[in-house]
Amino acid sequence: MKYNETILTYAIEPLACTENHGIRPKPKYTYSLVACAKWEEKYICEWLEYHRSIGIDHIYLYSNDDCPDVIYDRIRPYISGSDPFVTFRHYPIPGQQYQMYFHFLRNFSTETEWLMFLDIDEFLCIKGSNFLPSFMSRIPKEIDGIHFNWCCYGNNGYKDRPDGSVLINYTKRERWANPYTKVLIRSKKVPYKDIYRTSSSPIMHEYNSLDPDLNMINVLGESVSKYYTNFPETAWEMLNSEERKQKILTVAYVAHFSMKSDTDFELRIQRGTSGDYRSELVWGTYSQEQRTNYHETTNEISDLYLHEYWLSQTARAWDFSIFPPSRWGNISQGMTATQISTVHAGTVEEDARRVLSGNLCGKCQNHTALEHNPWWEIDLESICLVHEMRLFNRLDGVPERVANFVLQGSLDNQEWFVMTRKNDGIIYGGADGHPYIWIDQSGIQARFLRITILGEETYLHFDQIQFFGEKAS
Repeated sequence: MKYNETILTYAIEPLACTENHGIRPKPKYTYSLVACAKWEEKYICEWLEYHRSIGIDHIYLYSNDDCPDVIYDRIRPYISGSDPFVTFRHYPIPGQQYQMYFHFLRNFSTETEWLMFLDIDEFLCIKGSNFLPSFMSRIPKEIDGIHFNWCCYGNNGYKDRPDGSVLINYTKRERWANPYTKVLIRSKKVPYKDIYRTSSSPIMHEYNSLDPDLNMINVLGESVSKYYTNFPETAWEMLNSEERKQKILTVAYVAHFSMKSDTDFELRIQRGTSGDYRSELVWGTYSQEQRTNYHETTNEISDLYLHEYWLSQTARAWDFSIFPPSRWGNISQGMTATQISTVHAGTVEEDARRVLSGNLCGKCQNHTALEHNPWWEIDLESICLVHEMRLFNRLDGVPERVANFVLQGSLDNQEWFVMTRKNDGIIYGGADGHPYIWIDQSGIQARFLRITILGEETYLHFDQIQFFGEKAS
């Protein structure tokens, strides 16, 4: 259809419905977010990755920056490929939040089954499963939308914004659920024509003022179709009864990181107060006493839930590590060591310490003479709880020589006890990412550790040896 034909339905229905002769096309996404962003380039990638991790299928991102090049550069990986995670648009006219939202409703809303308008300082928190599809699997089919209450997080005492992750840096919040909500609504239930006629309607917070028949619930499954009637009195009345303001935070909510530092009161004004952002002017009127009271309210409770969840997600980087991290500290590097003999120049102590440098080369760094059950020994200098040993074999030949061994421990270098024995003859590697790893979760107390290679006429040689644990209390 030509533009002069489709424009006639701009105030009536989404473009895809017009182009499909009034029939709403089948959506390709289930859960989508719609966001407007200005000065958010530092935080946008974390916000995108977080919501992808909890099951959001697609994000429609509108930049309201004067120039979109910086945020565009940040999100290029998300808008590339045959199936990008983000649809990106730049809307240069400042403060036109409603127009950006309506542009989405007109051009993209039919692409998704469910949608939510969410800001970059808001994170949808699904307690327990951390997965929106799991939460939504319990929602009855007759429900049109779900209200997620805000919970405002504080500045954590920062005067200026620190660098780094929002979810890691900010761990303090207000005690209860906030009366304001964000709504996840079925896109086919969005009152499109009413939104066009009433551009001042706060559709990011509620839809029932436009369509009273919409069947809306909160995260507890209770009807909230009249929640915004006489707001906020009616909302507070509901939240204050039956411990709802506590219960809501145990199920799901929108974590709102609205003030990341004390200087944010000025930053919100500097970012822009034109158009639909006129309400931001109120932050500039706060006295020092009002600022202090705001910070006290929003920093009242320590809550590590999102902090720990995001740490667990970023820790997955170690899944790609050739050598996974130990749960304990290295207690062997730089310690003194000795061995039965050496074929290298220098003393046996010098040769024995070469395998404690931490530098892998894939070759043998120490080497005993031909011996009966040759041994190597380390002094940890104090009694430690030994949890883990890693043996890095040479990779330039004869790795089978150290396949069988016994690890012994001692408190006094006189009486020795067996900590583990390997006599299966299985070869292990080293610098290739396959060292031999022995772990004892409980830990074994020892100051001296000895590795003995089992064999009548054989050698002991390693690339590196590492022990992990902690000083015994």
